[in-house]
This record gives sequence, structure tokens and C-alpha cells, in this order.
Amino acid sequence: MRIHPETFTTGDLVRASGIYSVTHPAHRLFAEAALFRGEAFPKCALCSARVIFNVIREFPGLDFMENLSLRIPLYELPVLEDEPAIIPAA
Repeated sequence: MRIHPETFTTGDLVRASGIYSVTHPAHRLFAEAALFRGEAFPKCALCSARVIFNVIREFPGLDFMENLSLRIPLYELPVLEDEPAIIPAA
């Protein structure tokens, strides 16, 4: 689900490799993330609430990295503060 033309959310495909700002009111996450074109925008590691991303700077050169072992996909964004564990009801 797109918010506006330069805003993306969890599950959208990254159109351009680069640095993206991260907004997630439910928890404190890293303020920025480096993401690669063609990957999905990551989710919060703690909850299913959407994370919002905005392009800060595109880096198309990242698409041509020769050493692919340096390209580690980011599937989840870790929470930075101590949050109580959510224990599902039995």
C-alpha cells in the first residue's frame, strides 16, 4: 500500500537501491536503512504494524556490486528499546 509517490511501506518492492528513512510509531527502530532494488521493504521484528519508508538518497551503483556476499537482504528491522515480550493467549 503506497502512502504517496515517494513513501513506501512494509511489503512494497524497493524501486531503487539507496538509503531510506524509517518511521514506525509502535516501536523505536533504526532511523535509516540501506535497501537494495528488487527486495521487499522490511517489517518490524516485534509486531505486524506497518513500517513507513521514504527515500533519502538513491545509490544505483549498489546494483552493480561485484561481491554479492556484501548484499545482505534486510527482512526485519530490530527494535532498539527494551519492549516487553508479547506472549500469545493460549
